[in-house]
Amino acid sequence: MRVTVFGVDRRFIYAAEYLSRRGYRAERYAPGAGLAPILLLPVPASRDGATVTGFPGVPIGDLLAARPRLILGGNLSGGFTAAARRAGIAVRDYMNAETFVLKNASLTSDAALGILLSESSAAPRENPTAIIGFGRIGKFLSRGLLSLGCPVTVFARDPRDRTMATLIGARARDTEDLGEAGALAPYRTVVNTAPARLVPRAAVGALAPGSLLLELASGEGNLPNPDPGSGVTLRRANGLPGRVFPESAGLALGEAAHDLIREVFPDGRAEEEKTDSP
Repeated sequence: MRVTVFGVDRRFIYAAEYLSRRGYRAERYAPGAGLAPILLLPVPASRDGATVTGFPGVPIGDLLAARPRLILGGNLSGGFTAAARRAGIAVRDYMNAETFVLKNASLTSDAALGILLSESSAAPRENPTAIIGFGRIGKFLSRGLLSLGCPVTVFARDPRDRTMATLIGARARDTEDLGEAGALAPYRTVVNTAPARLVPRAAVGALAPGSLLLELASGEGNLPNPDPGSGVTLRRANGLPGRVFPESAGLALGEAAHDLIREVFPDGRAEEEKTDSP
């Protein structure tokens, strides 16, 4: 089966190599080369709703007009998915594949741990850290920091998450507590994993000089910018797996793509008709 890979970073090179080892004819997109019956798009598949991310010369509408058999992408919009299905094209969002999301969260946590260790002037045991959110990334990162002796406090809305945090050795507080001006004052490092604005500016203002804010969640403005001259550093670190561990991230993506392809084509065959170039 042929796969056209729209790669925006090195992980897509490794994903294509993995698919090739599994017997696919995986080729990176090249203008004018024509499209395979299966397309592997970036995450997000489109930022502007009109073109493929990283490929401003490739309109989404032209991809659909080419009528591939299957489109794989990340964070596909409802409008894109509906339009593809109206055109008779199967669509799968690999960001909905739990095995891939777990691997991606683990890689994000490992990369974040490296940032925290390299940018802190104190050893983990002397670097009290607040983690906001206790989803997949928050869980992996909490365990990693705790294993190094770091004092960890998890801020989570769900009481079940707070209970789990205490069971693995962390302290736990409700995210509502972040509304208190001094809520973050005891911590030298604050890591946000929640894709929402939960931290008010006043809480950031209570951090001591030399403190580090690490933003892992997607989107902008989840953590407020510290005041100039405060001595507090804000590091935005989105998309860590592809930048820090492209080989491992590409392997995870390739495995997810293979599983989704087999889900759509259980007999291992896709119609190898020529698909026009967009």
